Amino acid sequence: MKNHRHYLSASLLAGFVFITVSNSALAESEIYATQSGHFSDFGDMMQILLPAGALTGSLVIGDNEGAWQLSKGMLTTGVVTHGLKFGFARLRPDGSSYNSFPSGHTSSAFSGAAYIQHRYGNAWGIPAYGLASLVGASRVWANKHYLDDVMAGASIAVMSSLYWTDPYNLSDLLVTPTLGSDSVGLMVNYIPGRGKKTSNLTSNTYDDWGHNQQDAYRHSYELFIGGASTQHNRVQDGNNTMFDLKSFGREDEPNTYAGARLKWGMDKGQYLSINLTPFESRSTSTLAQDINFGGKHYQAGKEVISAYRLWGVNTDYMFELLPNSDWKLDVGAGISVKQLSIRLDNIKGSNLSEQAQWLFAPSVMTEVGYQFTHKLSANIGLHATASSKISSQELWMSLDYQLSQRWATSLIAGRFNQEIEADRLVNHLSMDYAGFTVRYSF
Repeated sequence: MKNHRHYLSASLLAGFVFITVSNSALAESEIYATQSGHFSDFGDMMQILLPAGALTGSLVIGDNEGAWQLSKGMLTTGVVTHGLKFGFARLRPDGSSYNSFPSGHTSSAFSGAAYIQHRYGNAWGIPAYGLASLVGASRVWANKHYLDDVMAGASIAVMSSLYWTDPYNLSDLLVTPTLGSDSVGLMVNYIPGRGKKTSNLTSNTYDDWGHNQQDAYRHSYELFIGGASTQHNRVQDGNNTMFDLKSFGREDEPNTYAGARLKWGMDKGQYLSINLTPFESRSTSTLAQDINFGGKHYQAGKEVISAYRLWGVNTDYMFELLPNSDWKLDVGAGISVKQLSIRLDNIKGSNLSEQAQWLFAPSVMTEVGYQFTHKLSANIGLHATASSKISSQELWMSLDYQLSQRWATSLIAGRFNQEIEADRLVNHLSMDYAGFTVRYSF
C-alpha cells in the first residue's frame, strides 16, 4: 500500500511538472490572446436565449405557424453557416480552430432577433436586434472572430428569416405584460376588427423602416462572400526597410473576403450606396532578414506573427443616367473612410508592436452594365479614392441573375489596389478577389 502511495505521489508531481513546462512552452503572442469575462459569457448565453425565447413566445401565444417559420429559418441558417465554416476553414483570430467564418454565435442570435422583427414588428424586433448585435460584438471582443465573420453570420440569419417569415396577423384580443416598480401584471385590450389587419410591417402605405411600398423595392441589401489572393502587401515604418507581408506565409491564401452593400433609394434616379469591407489577415513566418517596425526589432531566423486589418466604408451618392434603357450608366461621388492596423510580434510574445491610422478621402464611382433579359445582366464598376495620404482603385465585373422580384444573385471578380503614405506608415496593397453575392430588395 505504501508503494502505491509513493507511486501516486510521484505521478502527480511528474504531471504537475509536465503541465507547468507545457504551459510555459505554449506561451503565445497577445495577438492570439483570448479574452474572457462577463461580456463573453453574455454572448454565449444570448445566442441560445434569443432563438429559444422567440420560439417559446410564439408557442405561448398559439402562433404555431410562426414557430414553424422560425424553425425553418434557423435550420437554413445553421446549414449555410456550418457549410461555409467547413468550406472556408478559416483560422480563428486566437488560432484555436479552423472554423472562424462565419460566426455561429452571431447567426444563431440574429436568427431569433430577425424572426421577432419580421414576425411581430419593430417594437419587439429592435431590442432583439440590439441584443443580437451585442452577441456579435462579444465574439470580436473575445478574439474568437473577425468583423466580417460576424457581419456574414448576421446577414445569413436575417436573409434566411426574410425568406421564411411572414408578418403575424394580429387578433382582436391583445394581451401584453406590464411591469411596475412593485407589481407585475397583464394588460388586456380588445379592438374589434384588429384581426383583419396585419402588423405594421406590412402596412399598405409604409413599413416599419419608413419605406413607401408604392415605390416598390427601391432599396436593397447585398452580401458578398468570396476569397482574395494577395499580390503584394508591402509595409514600411518611417525610414526602416520595407518588407512584404505576403512573404510571411501563404497558409491563409486565398484570404476569406466578405463585404456588404446597402443601396438606399433617394429621389427618382438617385440612390445612396454604402459599402462595408472589413478585410483582415494573419500569417506567420520565420524571418529571412531583420525587420524594424513600431519601435521594435525582429531578428532574422525568429518566427514572427503579423496581424493586418483594413476596415473600409465607402459612401457614394449615385445618379442613374440611363434609367429607361437596357444599358446602365450610374455615376456618383462620396467619401471613403479606412481604418488600417498592422501588428507584429514574436510567436512566443513579449515583442508586440502596432501602427494604426484612420484615413479619409473623397471618392468617385461608376457602374456600366447591360440588361440581356429581364433576369440576366452584366456590369463593370470602378471605385477610386485620392488624397494626400491615400489613393485606391477597385475594378470589378459581375454577372447578375434576378431570381425573383426581391431576390438576386451575382458572380463577381475584381482587383483592389491601394497605396497609403501616412505620417510614418507606408502600405502598398494589391489583391485579386472573386466570389458571389446574394441581394434582397425591399
